[in-house]
Amino acid sequence: MFYRIATSILLFELAFLVATGANTLIFGDLRLLLFNILFVLWLGMESSRVKLGHSNAQTYGKFSRAFLVVSFGSILIAAWERTAGYPIIKQPLPPLSIFIGLTLFMIGVFLRHLSIKQLGKYFVTKIQVTDDHKLVTEGIYRLLRHPSYTGLIFGFLGLILFLQAGLAATLFILIGIPAYIYRIKIEEYALIKTFGEQYESYREKSYALLPLIY
Repeated sequence: MFYRIATSILLFELAFLVATGANTLIFGDLRLLLFNILFVLWLGMESSRVKLGHSNAQTYGKFSRAFLVVSFGSILIAAWERTAGYPIIKQPLPPLSIFIGLTLFMIGVFLRHLSIKQLGKYFVTKIQVTDDHKLVTEGIYRLLRHPSYTGLIFGFLGLILFLQAGLAATLFILIGIPAYIYRIKIEEYALIKTFGEQYESYREKSYALLPLIY
């Protein structure tokens, strides 16, 4: 576990330094430093709890983890924007986005924690169905079918807004969120194939990501 956590954080820090410049963390602005600390703490928490997959399970969706590539890419673009002085859009997002972003991030981390805890042993990063798989519909899953993705979207978008990064926010919304929806479509295909009418009935009583919206 320690090796996985350390490797994840090291890789992110290397990418972060490439995106922002080697002197950023020492001589840069405090908000970018706080951004880095918040993301590293979240990344460490994720790396310590999330399993990649089960060895005895059927796996679906060869490219279903593209949403993570887009999410991490958007985070790095946001850090680059901040360091470079917002060269594309020419100005940062309004100051209100700082508060909104921090609020979204905290909600996202909480939702992610809650969804992983309630799903228990069935939570893995791959789309898999095990022989003893049970459909979890209690707790947060009573309302949302994919609260862990809601948490990720809020977490990543929150940090992007915290840096007032308009370009990264636009890319995340236009490319990242469709990537999450693509992942959900594959996951629901696998669940319908496994649970049939039980999952169809569950879909009719719940939302995928956001209540009253989707």
